[in-house]
Amino acid sequence: MDANLDTPVDVDWAKLIHAYGTAEDVPALLQNLRSDDALTRERALDALYGGVHHQGDVYDSTLACIPHLLALAQDPNVPDRGPVIGLLTSIAATANAAAEEYGTTMPDPQAVLAEAAAAGLDPDEWWEEYACAHQLLAERALTAAVPSMLPLLADAEADVRAAAATFLVRCTDEPRALLPALTAGLRTEPHPATRQSLVEDLADLFGRLPDGQAGHPARAGAPTEDFQAAIDLLLSLSTGQQVPLLEQDPATVLAALTALAAHAPHTLPPDAADCALTALDRAGNQPAPPPPGGPDSDTMLSYLRTLRASAYPTDTEMRLVDAMRDLHGALGARLHDRHQLVLHELRRAVPAVRTDTFDRISDLYGAWRVPPQHAAQVAELLGTVLTAYAESLETQTEGQPDSQPEDVSPADTSPSTAASVAGACVTAAVAAAAAEELRCCCLPLTPDILDAAHRIADASGYRTDHGWQSSAGGACLQLLIAAEDRRGAHHLAELLYGRVVPEELPDWCRALGPHAATLVPALGARLQQAADHMSDHPDDDHALDEAALLLAALSSTGFDETAGVIAPFLDALADRAEEQETGLHRAGLLLLQHPDGIGPDAAGHTPLLHRLLTDRSPEARIGAARALWHAEHNAASVLPVLTTALEATIENAHDRIVTHEALDLVAAMGPAAAPLAPTLRARLRAPHGHVLTTARTALALRAVSGPGNGPDTVAADTALLTAWTTDRSARATIAAGLHRQVPTEPLPAGLPALLRKELADPRRLDNTGQPTRTRFRYQTRADEEFRAHATTLLARA
Repeated sequence: MDANLDTPVDVDWAKLIHAYGTAEDVPALLQNLRSDDALTRERALDALYGGVHHQGDVYDSTLACIPHLLALAQDPNVPDRGPVIGLLTSIAATANAAAEEYGTTMPDPQAVLAEAAAAGLDPDEWWEEYACAHQLLAERALTAAVPSMLPLLADAEADVRAAAATFLVRCTDEPRALLPALTAGLRTEPHPATRQSLVEDLADLFGRLPDGQAGHPARAGAPTEDFQAAIDLLLSLSTGQQVPLLEQDPATVLAALTALAAHAPHTLPPDAADCALTALDRAGNQPAPPPPGGPDSDTMLSYLRTLRASAYPTDTEMRLVDAMRDLHGALGARLHDRHQLVLHELRRAVPAVRTDTFDRISDLYGAWRVPPQHAAQVAELLGTVLTAYAESLETQTEGQPDSQPEDVSPADTSPSTAASVAGACVTAAVAAAAAEELRCCCLPLTPDILDAAHRIADASGYRTDHGWQSSAGGACLQLLIAAEDRRGAHHLAELLYGRVVPEELPDWCRALGPHAATLVPALGARLQQAADHMSDHPDDDHALDEAALLLAALSSTGFDETAGVIAPFLDALADRAEEQETGLHRAGLLLLQHPDGIGPDAAGHTPLLHRLLTDRSPEARIGAARALWHAEHNAASVLPVLTTALEATIENAHDRIVTHEALDLVAAMGPAAAPLAPTLRARLRAPHGHVLTTARTALALRAVSGPGNGPDTVAADTALLTAWTTDRSARATIAAGLHRQVPTEPLPAGLPALLRKELADPRRLDNTGQPTRTRFRYQTRADEEFRAHATTLLARA
C-alpha cells in the first residue's frame, strides 16, 4: 500500500457510478479529506457516505475508493483519520454480510462482473448481482488490508487507535492471530473512551473465535493461552486489579463486565453488580468532559453529532448509556444483578428518570419473570415519579380552578433529563413513560400509585388529535383502565365527548369489567352523534369505522340490549355489501369479532345472522357463525360454514386467521361439532402444517371427541405435545385452549411436567433470551395470562 498516495488519478472515475450518477466528483472528495479545514473534511466525508456508500450499498466506485481511503488512514499527516477508518469499517459491515450470505454461491465475483460487462448490462438491470459482486470484492480487499492497518493500534492519536481496532476485528480472517495484539493494546491504552472501545472490540473478537478457542463452558475444548490472557485482563479492569476501581473509567468497567458475561460467564466476579454500581457511583461524582465536538457542516454527520450531544450532555454519560445497555443484554438471566442495577439508576434519578432507564425497565421486567418483590420495588419507585408529577400539576393549577395545564407528549421533551440535579422537576414525558412501564410490564399497582395516576388524569388536559394516549394524562388513564379502577371509567366517559374514538376503546371497556357499565350513557350519546353524521354522509367510511368501534365498546360493557343496537347497523352494512357485490365492510367484521357474539339479546336477531352466513367474506361468515352459535346453540346452522372453512387451502396469512377462528369456534362447540372430526383428523395429518394451526386443530379435535381417551384424543394430545416442544410461541394457545375445556377432562400425559418446566423458566414466552439493541415491547400481559392458565391446569392435574 502506498501511504503517500496523494491524488486519486489512477482511476477513470467517469466510467464508475455511485448513488447519484457517475463518480466524477469522487477524486475531489478524496482529496478534500486531506484539507486543513475541518468543515471541508466533514462535508467530503459526508458526501462519500451518501454517494459511494449510500444506505450501505457498495458500487464499483466504492471499490475504487478503498485503496485511497486506506492510504489516507495510514498517513499520519492526514487529519481526522478516525472517521475515515469508520467509513472503511462501515463498508466492511456490508461486505461481510454479503460474504456470509453469498460467498459460496458466487465464488468468482470478478467473472460475474466481466460477463455482465460483455453482455452490455446496465447495473440497474441486474442490481442484486451487481451489488453482491462488488460487496464480495470489497470484503476481499479489506481483508487483504489487515496487515497494513495493524500498526495503527499503536498510533499516536487515540481515535485512530480505537477506529483501527474496530476495523481489524471486523475485517480479519484470522481472529486468533489478532487477539494478542488487541490485548496488548488494551493493556497499555491510556485514553478512557478508547479503552472502552478496545474492550468492546475484544468482546466482538471473542465472538469470532472458533468454538474450541474460547472459554465458554458450553464450547468444546480448553481456552487458549491468548484467550485466557485477555480474560484475565478484563477481570482486572472490571475489579480494579489493573487500575484501582475508583480511578477506573466507569464505562470501561461496564464494558469489561459485559465482555465477561457474554463470552466467559463462568469467570464473571460474584460481586459483578457491586463492581458495576461502584463504577456508576464514580461516574456520578466525577467531572466529565463534553461529548466530542465538530464543525457545523450542515451534513448528516453534523446533525447526528448534534442530536447525540443534545441527548447526552457529557462524553462519559454518552458512553455509559451504551455500556449499561450492553451489560444488561449480556447479563441475561442474572435477574438479581440486573435488578440491582435498575434500582441503583432509579434511586439516583427519581423523579427525573432518564429515557434509557425506562428502556432497561422494559427489557428486564417486561421480558423476564422477575420475583414479585423485585417488581414491587421498581413499581414503588415509578409510583414516586407519578406522585411528584401529580403534585407539580396541582401546584400549577392552584388558584386557577377553570384552567388545566396542557399536557406534553414525549416528542416535545428532550430524551435526556439531568438526573444529577437535586430536586429536578419531573417532566410530562417522564411521567408518561413511568405510567407506561407500570402498565406494560404488569408491575404491581398499590393504591398510592393508582391515586397518583388518577390525580394526573384528572388534572391533565387531553389533546383532541391522535397521540393523546402518549401524554401523561393518557398514559395514566390507560393505567387506571388496566387496573380495572372505576376512576378509569369516569375519565374515559369524559374523553368520549367530541374527540376521535380510540381504536382501543372496545378493549378498554372489556378491561374495566363491571365498571364499564357506567360508560353506557356516554357511549349512547356518542353513538347518536355518529348516527346523525352518517344520515348526512352515508358513504363516509371513517364514520362507519367510528360507529363500529362505539358499538363494539358497547358490546364489551355487557349491556343487555346490545344486539338490538348492533343489528340495524349490521343489516344496513349487509344491504350495502349486496348492492356493491362485495364482502361485508370492515366495520361489520369488527362487530362480529366479539368472542361471545353480538350481545345477550342476540336470539331475537338470528335471521340477520343467518343472512350473513352467505356473505362473500369468509371472515364475515365465520363471525356470523360464532354469533349464531352463541345465540341459539344450533350446530346444524353453522356446521356447513365451518366445514367449508376447514377444507379450504391456506394460501396466505389472512386465510390462516380465518382457519384459526373456525377452529376456535369448533373447540367452543365441543361434542356438538363432532361431525367435523374427519375433517379435523385430515388436517392434523397434513404434512408441514403451521405449528399454531396444528395446535388449534388438536384442541378442536380433543374438544369434539368428548370425554374419554379414544384414538382422536390420543392423536390430539400427541400433536399438542409436539407443538409445545417445537415452538414456544404455541404454548399460550395450548394452555388457553385446555383451560377453556371441561375442568374434569384429564390433561395430555406428560403436559404437567412441561408446564412446571415452563413456569420455572425466567423468560417470558416471546423472550428468546438473546440480547437486542432494538427497542422491543414484549407481550407481558399475555405471558401473565398464560402463567395463570398454566397454574390452574396444574391445580387440576
